[in-house]
Amino acid sequence: MTVTKVGTRTVLLHPIAVFSAVWLSVVLLYSLHLSRLLLYSTSEVLSATSYIWVPFVTIVVLYSAFHHMNRLAYRPEATKQCIDFELLERRLTLWFRIWLVVSAAEIVISGGIPIIWLVRGSAKTYVDFGIPSLHGLVNSLLVSIAVCRVALYFLTGKWRHLKIPAFVLAWSVLVVTRQLMLVSLLEYVVVFLSVKKIGLKTVARVVVGFVTLIFVFGILGDMRSGSEAFRLVAQPTDRYPDWLPSGVLWVYIYVTTPINNLIYTMHSVQPESNFLFPNTAATLFPSVIRSIIYGSQVGQAESGNLVTQAFNVSTAYVGPYQDYGIVGMILFSLLAGFACQFFWYRSGLRDILIFSVLTQCTVLTLFFNLFLALPVITQVFWLGYFFMPKIVFGKKATPLPLSSDVSR
Repeated sequence: MTVTKVGTRTVLLHPIAVFSAVWLSVVLLYSLHLSRLLLYSTSEVLSATSYIWVPFVTIVVLYSAFHHMNRLAYRPEATKQCIDFELLERRLTLWFRIWLVVSAAEIVISGGIPIIWLVRGSAKTYVDFGIPSLHGLVNSLLVSIAVCRVALYFLTGKWRHLKIPAFVLAWSVLVVTRQLMLVSLLEYVVVFLSVKKIGLKTVARVVVGFVTLIFVFGILGDMRSGSEAFRLVAQPTDRYPDWLPSGVLWVYIYVTTPINNLIYTMHSVQPESNFLFPNTAATLFPSVIRSIIYGSQVGQAESGNLVTQAFNVSTAYVGPYQDYGIVGMILFSLLAGFACQFFWYRSGLRDILIFSVLTQCTVLTLFFNLFLALPVITQVFWLGYFFMPKIVFGKKATPLPLSSDVSR
């Protein structure tokens, strides 16, 4: 059992800083109108974004005020908590082996992997890979193991811990799944920024990594549909510089079209006013169970109405809007902000890793509702299990195996 101290998070990771960087950047990029697909004025985009950004910031500020008032009234005692590194390593090793077995079965059942299908020009695509209703949970397990290994590397400095995180990135290319790559990289970065001091060199590395990600994102996109074909679909205006690499256009279109689709849905869909929020909560269930629970109540939960079928995401807020209109969007932002701020004030290692999951969900609200996506949010449960103390019947339970001084 080892006591480990984890550093204080940088303000760059504060929920308001992250959420503002994402959504205000969207408004700025959309205002450039570099594609003919972008139908709405900057003022319309700003208005729609206000229903998303203002509630999130409001609940975070209120939570912070309550937290600090409570600290003034009840001075917290500094405590140190422990991590059983040996138990953690055994669990990570065991479950990675289980992942290997399940993934091998998926490859056999699917008849190969997507990257080979692409090279051979097969009619199969990445959506045909894996066992339905199980594949997402398998990915969740893999990313959970990887993010734990990243944390162990930063705490111990042992390079062997980076093997699985690097494998995850390679695997995302082999199965041609950009979401897996994005989720993993974002969580790695959050963990890094949470446990390491930030200097100019660190900032430069993050920027270089982000630029590299843009190029990789574009390369994967070109592999799936081709660069020229993408330009025909993306419809860049005369304002778009032709000399920029295709990765930049890929990123620009994928960043701006979700809010474009959301506003289109807001103009064309009448909210159901359903307090059960079927479109919002539908992604918590596998498709088979989803149809049993909600039946025909679930419409286009993840996409809404689309400007073009080529770009089929409409932010995390399209489901809440279809369920309860603007009120639904506001409620979703309030809940997301509350969850993020709750874990912002918790500094145990397990909680830092959960915060990394919630932070990448926050960043990717631009595309999906990953807060309620079963393949992603189940990482919270995997992390809870990995750090759970060993239960020995008839003996006193071991201390909760988190780490660090939990006072703030």
